[in-house]
Amino acid sequence: MHILGSRGIRAALALLPIFAQAIEIIQTPAGNDLSLGNNFTLHWQTNYFEVTQGNTSIWSTVPGRPFVGASAGNDSVTGSNGAFNITNVDENECKSQNVLSFQYVDWEGTLTGSAVQVRGQLLNCGGSSAPYSLTFWIPKELPDQVSFYLNIDSPPNLALKKLYFRWASHANEDFYGLGAQASFASLKNQSIPIFSREQGTGRGDQPLTDIENSAGGFAGGDEFTTYTAIASYVTTDGRMFYLSEKSTAYANFNLTQPDAVTLRYDSLSVDGGYAKGSNMFEAVEKLTAATGRMPHLPEWVDEGAILGIQGGQDKVNAIVEQGLNLNCPIAAVWLQDWVGTHSQAGPYVNISRLWWNWENDEQLYPTWTRFVQDLRTQHNVRTLSYINVFLANVSTKPDGYRRNLYDEATALQYFVWNTTTNSTSVISSGPGLSAGIIDLTNPDLVTWFREVMKTQVWNSNISGYMSDFGEYTPVTADTKLYDMVSDAFFAHDQYPLLWSQFQREVIEELGLQNEAVVFHRSAATGSNRYQNLFWVGDQDVDWGKNDGIKSAVTIMVHMGLSGYAHLHSDVGGYTVVLTYDDFNVTRSAELLGRWGELAAVSSSVFRSHEGNIPSVNAQFYSNTTTYTYYSYNARLFVSLAPYRRRIITTESATRGWPLLRAPVMYHPTDLVARRISYESFYLGPDLYVAPVLDALTFEVNVYLPGNGTFTHVWSGTRYIGGQNVTVATPYGKPAVFVVDDAETPELDSFLGFVKKENSTVLSVE
Repeated sequence: MHILGSRGIRAALALLPIFAQAIEIIQTPAGNDLSLGNNFTLHWQTNYFEVTQGNTSIWSTVPGRPFVGASAGNDSVTGSNGAFNITNVDENECKSQNVLSFQYVDWEGTLTGSAVQVRGQLLNCGGSSAPYSLTFWIPKELPDQVSFYLNIDSPPNLALKKLYFRWASHANEDFYGLGAQASFASLKNQSIPIFSREQGTGRGDQPLTDIENSAGGFAGGDEFTTYTAIASYVTTDGRMFYLSEKSTAYANFNLTQPDAVTLRYDSLSVDGGYAKGSNMFEAVEKLTAATGRMPHLPEWVDEGAILGIQGGQDKVNAIVEQGLNLNCPIAAVWLQDWVGTHSQAGPYVNISRLWWNWENDEQLYPTWTRFVQDLRTQHNVRTLSYINVFLANVSTKPDGYRRNLYDEATALQYFVWNTTTNSTSVISSGPGLSAGIIDLTNPDLVTWFREVMKTQVWNSNISGYMSDFGEYTPVTADTKLYDMVSDAFFAHDQYPLLWSQFQREVIEELGLQNEAVVFHRSAATGSNRYQNLFWVGDQDVDWGKNDGIKSAVTIMVHMGLSGYAHLHSDVGGYTVVLTYDDFNVTRSAELLGRWGELAAVSSSVFRSHEGNIPSVNAQFYSNTTTYTYYSYNARLFVSLAPYRRRIITTESATRGWPLLRAPVMYHPTDLVARRISYESFYLGPDLYVAPVLDALTFEVNVYLPGNGTFTHVWSGTRYIGGQNVTVATPYGKPAVFVVDDAETPELDSFLGFVKKENSTVLSVE
């Protein structure tokens, strides 16, 4: 198969079939109106139909153009180990459509007991025709929304594979959401694939992306690769749309046409819902009422930094004690190497991989349970660990093991299976480390692994962990799962939801809802109802737009508008790149400090990461200078805790509103605000922030939207909205403004911090 580079896949995605032939109306409903219930009505309007709520149009087809289509052909997927490259393949496209009837049908789960169904034929499908039905109803549990179900029957002589669903938009409607989008402000004029995979290293930032992709794989990704498969959006018109968590086939939202949205979906049936609010906040509230809201984020995360450390008990103790002496508030340590490490050769330096066997390593953490308890007792510092969807074969682990979970799961056939080899579908994480993916569709595996989690992970009084991966399930035709609804391609985007659900169920069984913090990077529609924290993935340790520090902000914007209110990134980024061509990306002390500022004024949690090659990165504990800067940022984060917690409790939990808010949410008609992706954002309603996201930058020019007031906290200067202003940003002082003279008491501790620390001078030398 031909492997497309980053430019090639973008072109392939943009060239979706446009089924632009005329629509033929055979019969219209008597009176042209059919009631859906609760003041919702389907109206036929000559050559299109619309759904209204009262006098407001909330959804419609495009006048004179087909709204349903289909095609044959199997999409081409290349790549492995999570780095998938997809080429759309469409054959025998159905060129036109007719409408035969509009009628009431009995339908379960509706407010009225019935639904309105549109029936017709897809025509000119390679010489064949295919019947379709499109059904609308008001769900009993969500009476202010409209649900839909589209189904196409493939003719006997033609194997149709995918459907197209088109509805109306307009040139001035901008789109946000669709999961962890990192490269765009508005998604209008883009064609967005919905598929969970490794986001890649570079994602369009050059020359890094081309270097990573040059080996013939897709390791660099492109502007559209993301860990999430979240098929929902909100718009500046206050509209929201989503596919249900049962509709997990590969999808693509084509937003390139000014007057239409076209959904391409790799199955012949799909369901979802839509609604219209009075603004974007109401749209998010309606969306999360359907797709879910994030569970409680425990209050202990407000108390300070979560220190990402590796290296064993003595090193951890020393770094914690040093931080406490430097007045660093520490809420927890995060120790991903609790299971031990495996060294692999790399350019210039060796790389450490983890032994995925979910028991403590006897060399690094010989008294693990007591060590965790001592940190809590002596310093009030909690411990987070690490878990993922793999079980590694630890038969070659030098210091031995107590259980080999890989062998046990293999004997019980608990892994995702390969029918060609008639064995476990093996994932390789470099030489000497092979693993299987647990099959979460197998109820026996779920029961078995639940006990592993309880007896080997949670048994040591930890307070949570990183819940990694979820995007690796193979998609080849010879992939088999225990309970596969359709095929591996369909099951792939279901897996992140199952992984999130599994973790939450274990937490609830243990009664740890008010203690456990589990942060995920993969997600699907509906995962947010099981995840109490999301982290935005593996950014490069640089200043890049598509995969560096800037992209962390853009992802938080779109994830927030996808229903994920509690978000954070790795302070300092993650991905180091060392090449034999001497193109290297390593973390500077300045990037670490500025990323800490960003986290303090943007995120629900303040957590650092050493990176994939810690030895070449500046670390917060590298020296007194870096630890002092980090401690300052942690105190800044803590000072905002009362304000953050108020928002999380009163707005995120009850309405699904994100903590970090794109300016467009408050100013949807402001064309400048619509184009802001990472440059500035609101933190709740009362603070406006412009972080420093470039090296050697000591002032920022920031656009202040609207016509209210913005008071710069560090200088006290008061500005009027609707203009660009330039403010000083020395180290430790990101541009933060109080909006409209807000006097909320929850800001007192933050303003006290500003007053106390305004003269503090930080360094990166």
